[in-house]
Amino acid sequence: MAEPYASPGWSGLAIDLLIHVVQLLELPEALAFRAVCPLWRSASTAAAGVPRTCQTPWLVSLVTDPLPREKQSRRACDPSVSFKFLNVLDEKTYQVSLPQGRGKAVALCGASHGWLVLANELSNLVLYDPFAMTTIPLPPITGFSKCIQGVYGDDGGGNLEGYRYLFYRGGDATYDVVAPGMTFYDKLVLSGSPSAAAGAIALVVHTAGKQLSFARVGGAGSSSAWRLLASMIERATRDSFADVIHHRGSRFYALTMKGVLVSFNFSRRNKPKRETIIARDDKDVITRYLVSAPWGHLLQIRVILVTDRKKGVRVEIDRLDLKGRRMVGLSPTKALRGHTVFLGQNSPGVLSADKFPELRPDCIYFTTPWLKNKIAYGKPYNRWRSGVKVYDLKKQTLEHSFQCTDESYGRASNPQEVWFTPSQLPYKTFTASLPSLYDSH
Repeated sequence: MAEPYASPGWSGLAIDLLIHVVQLLELPEALAFRAVCPLWRSASTAAAGVPRTCQTPWLVSLVTDPLPREKQSRRACDPSVSFKFLNVLDEKTYQVSLPQGRGKAVALCGASHGWLVLANELSNLVLYDPFAMTTIPLPPITGFSKCIQGVYGDDGGGNLEGYRYLFYRGGDATYDVVAPGMTFYDKLVLSGSPSAAAGAIALVVHTAGKQLSFARVGGAGSSSAWRLLASMIERATRDSFADVIHHRGSRFYALTMKGVLVSFNFSRRNKPKRETIIARDDKDVITRYLVSAPWGHLLQIRVILVTDRKKGVRVEIDRLDLKGRRMVGLSPTKALRGHTVFLGQNSPGVLSADKFPELRPDCIYFTTPWLKNKIAYGKPYNRWRSGVKVYDLKKQTLEHSFQCTDESYGRASNPQEVWFTPSQLPYKTFTASLPSLYDSH
């Protein structure tokens, strides 16, 4: 009697077949493929184009062109909704698609704790983990009840036709459902991963930097609407929020263009405690950023416009002295302690150049910023344009790094690029779905 046929395991596949499989995969699956075993790692190396690491930030931008035809047979993803991931180490680009049925993405509004922040076709915010292919919806834009009002049809069906901005005096204009997603949100940051048991707090800067709102995401106490945290919408106020960050425990910090630093303590669940740490800094800047350094300090990075055409800007770095309620200036050559910083709409990435020698130490990689200060416009020495710029703190120079989008830049919509650092590779998700993926081809 013949012995029953034993089917070979996945680890026993021929390497040429494995190479064919990895060439059919998008970036998240290809990275997980590489991590399975030495044979699969050899196959991914032979296939070429699969990066060796995803520990460094990726530059992510929206893609308007659909995936190539050979990629469109994959049932799991929608080729019309995709992103371009650029690896800063080898400057190669990879395409990643949203799962089918998850809606469209019209804008990138941030990246935090391994999640991209997207505005969808209804201008609602959605968290997306591209390396696990999971999405988490945030409260809808109509949840900003003091800012946005939905406009519904009178055909009896109650279909959403657009939105009305409530903060415009005498303005009854109705905007289509896509428009607010391109202009309403400045930046969103998380206190942690929303997939954790306790969930996370999402803090968003919106309304042209004039307001802060928050919501609880994940866990048992998820919010159904946004709660207004701070507002500078009054006409007499010429300030706006430049940046927000989560730093230590339950605290967020918000920094304005005029240098006002405010903390929000969320240790009380229903009533965050607000405290003004620094009342004002009169230095005229293009923009400001907050950085939570690995060694525990909260840093302020000021970008100042200069008239030197070769330099374009000057960057100054300060450390928060919480006890003295002041910012302490740091030496540009010592402020980052040999680290590299990635700034933009993302929660800042801070990496040691010793661990990643391909990166430039004591340098800041900037994506296109929100230019809220009008002095930056129309100046011949303004070098803020789309794409990534690198500021060398030792040389005090702003240099072009690599191009992501075209060179035009304005205030009509969000900057469409963010730094994204994945939290982990979806090893279990990938290996569970691989057989059906392989069978379909």
